[in-house]
Amino acid sequence: MSLCALLALQPACVSKERRIKRAFDGFNGKYVVFISKTKFLLEVYNRNLEPVAGYRIAYGSNTDRKPKLHESDNRTPEGLYRVNEILSMDADRKSSSYKTLKKMNKKFFRARDGHSKYGAPSVDLGDNAYGPRFFGLDYPNAADRKRYRKALQSGLVPLTSSGTPLGIGWGIGIHGNNDEKSVGNLSSNGCIRMYNNDIVEFEQYVQMGTPVILSPD
Repeated sequence: MSLCALLALQPACVSKERRIKRAFDGFNGKYVVFISKTKFLLEVYNRNLEPVAGYRIAYGSNTDRKPKLHESDNRTPEGLYRVNEILSMDADRKSSSYKTLKKMNKKFFRARDGHSKYGAPSVDLGDNAYGPRFFGLDYPNAADRKRYRKALQSGLVPLTSSGTPLGIGWGIGIHGNNDEKSVGNLSSNGCIRMYNNDIVEFEQYVQMGTPVILSPD
């Protein structure tokens, strides 16, 4: 028996089609999102397991490409997540969806704090970093928390200046950008970036609870 057969419950050893099919379990919507880190590609699949759309992406700038473990590690998670927040710059201006994203886009990210334009480490990333849409994911999930606890016990989580371990992190989402050259590269702090016109189009496939598979392959 092959090693992959023995580890059939591990994501890397389960076929892409099977992972997508499982993601539909308990979900009544029309689409599942599959993100390949290796291909820098976000794909949308319907309930017949057919691809209906595909978009180029960027993700975490950490060159080890490992799944996110703790805050500020510049990694992107891996596993099955759900959309738990939908923010839009085209929503009603009195809505929390619009107000929240507008506030997020006002934040000015500075190069001196590690937020620069792709390929230009001295140039501030600036404002409007989230673009016209932000689809939040429910990171950390149970599997993330279990892995984090294990890392804590093994002393693998870095300490802050006060001597306490860094937290597990939060705020992972799929969003637009203000740095088009970054798409297709390792360039974010952990989120998935898309071209602004693509993420507006992508919105038609998303609803609260939409499954999102973040895969290393």
